[in-house]
Amino acid sequence: MGSGLTIDELARLGGTTGRQVRALQTRGLLDHPTLVGRTGFYGDEQLRRLQAILRLQRDGFSLAGIAVLLRALAAGMTLEQVVGLPSGPDHQVDEAVDEDEEFGGWPDTPKGQLLSVVPANLLDLSMAS
Repeated sequence: MGSGLTIDELARLGGTTGRQVRALQTRGLLDHPTLVGRTGFYGDEQLRRLQAILRLQRDGFSLAGIAVLLRALAAGMTLEQVVGLPSGPDHQVDEAVDEDEEFGGWPDTPKGQLLSVVPANLLDLSMAS
């Protein structure tokens, strides 16, 4: 990609607007650009993340739900850990595990409601197959 993308180029390639890019930065979902003088430049990773965020929004995820998923990804959590499902047929539930500890104690995620970040239409699709 060379020297990077301006906000307008990033937005165009991502299929959105510069205003939306700035809003995602404000919410902490997208990293701020690298400044060269007074111009900000974005890299490939920021473009991929923007595209992923916009795809998840189209699939019905809220920005709050996307934030939970991105924090889980950064923490190295598996999908099973995020949705609170056992990770195999022989998995035994440990009653002593504190949910706040298991899910990182995320303050904006009500206890026991991590599954609520999965849009209902995705759950319906998985049940139909």
